[in-house]
Amino acid sequence: MLLGSPITRTNRKVSHIKVQKRQATTGVTLALTGALLLTPDTLLMRLSQLDGWNMLIWRGGLSGLAYFAIWAVLNGPQTLPKVATFNFGLLVCCQILNAVFFSLAIAQAPVVIVLIGVATVPVFAALLSIFILNEPMSKLTLATAFVVLAGLLISLLEHDVEGLVLNITTLIGLLLGLGVAFALAMNFTLIRKDSEVPFVLALSIGAICAALVGVLCANQLQWLSFPKMMAIAFTGICVLPLSFVALSHAAGNIKSSTVSLIMLSETVLGPLWIWWGIGEKPTTMMLIGGGIVLSALLIFIVFELKNDELTSD
Repeated sequence: MLLGSPITRTNRKVSHIKVQKRQATTGVTLALTGALLLTPDTLLMRLSQLDGWNMLIWRGGLSGLAYFAIWAVLNGPQTLPKVATFNFGLLVCCQILNAVFFSLAIAQAPVVIVLIGVATVPVFAALLSIFILNEPMSKLTLATAFVVLAGLLISLLEHDVEGLVLNITTLIGLLLGLGVAFALAMNFTLIRKDSEVPFVLALSIGAICAALVGVLCANQLQWLSFPKMMAIAFTGICVLPLSFVALSHAAGNIKSSTVSLIMLSETVLGPLWIWWGIGEKPTTMMLIGGGIVLSALLIFIVFELKNDELTSD
C-alpha cells in the first residue's frame, strides 16, 4: 500500500521533475560550451588559406582521428554492438554530407547565401523532431528561429548585397547550405532518439570518409607552412571535435531544435575572432544583427528553462 500512497507518488513526481531540470541545465550548458568552442573555427580556416577541397581533407582527416581518440577514451569497444544499426549508418551519412556539402558550397557560392541556408537548421530540427520523435514544435521555438534568421540576414547581407545575383551558382549554394542544415538537424535528432548509439565513432568515420572525398576531388594536396599547419591542426584536432562532441551530448538532453538554435550563436560570434585575429572589423549591421541573434537566444533559453520545455515528457 505504501508504494501506491499519494506521498510516494508525489515524491516520484518531484524526483522526475528534478531529473528533467538537471537534464535541461546540463544540455543547455553543453550546447553553449560547444557553440563557444566552435567560434574560432572561421578565423583558423581563414588563417590556413586552404582551398575548399584541401580544407575538407585536412579538417576531415584530423578531426576524424581526434573523434576516434575521444571515442576510444570515453566509450571504447563496449559500444561496438551498436555499430551495426541503421541509426549509426545514418549518422555516418549525415557527417559525410555535412562536411562535403559545406566545403562544396563555400568553394562555389557566395558565403552569405550558404550561411543563410545553414541558418535554417533549427527549423529542420523542429520538423524532424515532430516526425521522428513526436515532439511538438513550440511557438517559442518557431518564433525564435525566425528572429534569429532575420538577425543573421541583417548581419550577413550588408557586404555582398550588391554583388548577389540570382543564378545557378547562387541557387546551388543555397541548396547546399540547406543540405548542411538538414544533415546537422538529422544528426542531433537521431542522437536524441537513440542516445546509446556511439555517435562519436560515427562522427569519426564520417569525417574520415569526407576527407577521402576531398582527396579524390582535389587537384593537388596543399602542404602548409608551419603557422598555417598549426591553425588547421588546432581547429581539426581541438576545435571541431570538442565542440561537436559537446553539441552532440547536448542533443541527448534537450530538443535538437534548441541545440541548433544555440549553435547559431557561433555565426555571429565567429566574426569577433576574425576582428581580433586579422583586424577585419565587423560592420555596423553585423553588430546590430548579432545583437538581435544573441538577445533572441538569451530570451529563448530563459523561457525554455523557466517553462521546463527542454525535455520531453
